[in-house]
Amino acid sequence: MSERTSWRRWCVGAGALVFLCATGCGVDQKQEVSIYRQVIDQNKPADVHIEPDQVITLTDALKLANQNEEKLSLQGEIYLQALIAKDIAFGAFLPTANTGGSFNLGGSTHGGGTSHQATIPIGGQINLFNGFRDWHSLQEADATIEQQKQLVLDVQQTVLLDVAQAYYQVLTDEQSADVLSNSLKLQQANLTNMQAQEAVGTARPLDVAQAQAEVSSTLVSLNQSRANVRNDRAMLMFLVDAPIEQNPLRDDYDPPADISTLARWESDGEAGRQDLLAANAAMRAARQQVEVEFGQYYPSLNATLEYALYSDPGPSGAWNILLGLTQPLYDAGIFHADVRNAWSLFRQAALTQIQLRRQIDQQIETAFINLQLARQQLLELQVEVRAAKDAYDNALAQYQQGSQIYLNVLTALNTLLTSQLQLTTEQFAQKTAYFNLLRAVGKLNLAMALSATRPSEQAIRELATQPAATQPTTSP
Repeated sequence: MSERTSWRRWCVGAGALVFLCATGCGVDQKQEVSIYRQVIDQNKPADVHIEPDQVITLTDALKLANQNEEKLSLQGEIYLQALIAKDIAFGAFLPTANTGGSFNLGGSTHGGGTSHQATIPIGGQINLFNGFRDWHSLQEADATIEQQKQLVLDVQQTVLLDVAQAYYQVLTDEQSADVLSNSLKLQQANLTNMQAQEAVGTARPLDVAQAQAEVSSTLVSLNQSRANVRNDRAMLMFLVDAPIEQNPLRDDYDPPADISTLARWESDGEAGRQDLLAANAAMRAARQQVEVEFGQYYPSLNATLEYALYSDPGPSGAWNILLGLTQPLYDAGIFHADVRNAWSLFRQAALTQIQLRRQIDQQIETAFINLQLARQQLLELQVEVRAAKDAYDNALAQYQQGSQIYLNVLTALNTLLTSQLQLTTEQFAQKTAYFNLLRAVGKLNLAMALSATRPSEQAIRELATQPAATQPTTSP
């Protein structure tokens, strides 16, 4: 057979092998992403599409963040990498195969002619025993997968809490801006009244100056409150990654009336807090790593198979099997150091778990106390608003009867406005405190948000009456 024919046959065979190897190299990116999205979207919430004038509820904001927040995808990629690492660890149990090819063409300068040799061998290797290291590596990979899965869920809870806090902060600042705007109108009316009284000699210049100072102070607070609204809106837009700068917000979540006991919350937190479950899995992974490192002391056994797929000259189809046994005799203390380091990492993981458990108990207790305080404050503020409403009604009635000056009506109304703002703020603070408690326990998830009931807006405003509707219709 000529050298050119051998060369062509060798090229065709090698090209076919390269093609076969390359056909399995493609990666479906969407399928890869869907693996960790299944963990994030456990309840399969519908995608949220925002219209320019659409009212955004808290549920909408939470679903938007769950849909768009990059933190979740970043942690999801780490979870995906843990799954891939397990595939790699499992590969140690499977044989490997490889092939190649060579073509040599030689000759002599003394007229000895030319010679050639073309070969395409195929070989395989399998580990028969590796000191149980492969088995423990696989167990470590399983524990790491569980750790990363729980960390995905933990990050999800952090994201949802951030959104809830930002959402209620926007509502609080918008309500504050509304109250300050109404208060400014009242104080401007009071200033006009004082200026008129000064013109007829029934008011002092000092009274006018004080009224002007109140107007200026309220205007400064109003400008700051409006700036806070814009800043908080920008933060909420960042968290949900959606253009909701001008969309009206409407709260749609009511916390339950019964909050159970502190002992029950602590028990639930120790059983279901995701970062604690991740810490437990990290301990298991670290313990398996100790066994992996200790396995270096054991012998290893592997088998290698070689087969001549093509050979010219020489016989094709020749094969041989090689068994290899390796027993470490001297490692200069490296194996011992690796085992010591693995034990240190395990103790470190155990200490982290213990510290985290204590920290969780402290966070749950703090969140529980804050929620109780918010509920108590809310009850007292309801009493305060009722009293302020009665005081305003009495001042208005006396003014209309001519036994009260208009300034006292304005003062009573301003007190009512402030009490209403505090009540509304505390209502949002109570919900934020409840979300903090859910986060501390590990129960803040989309299932909670999707099952939220829409509260009665009339009940919310029973005590927090719109101030503009209660202004006196008769000027002094």
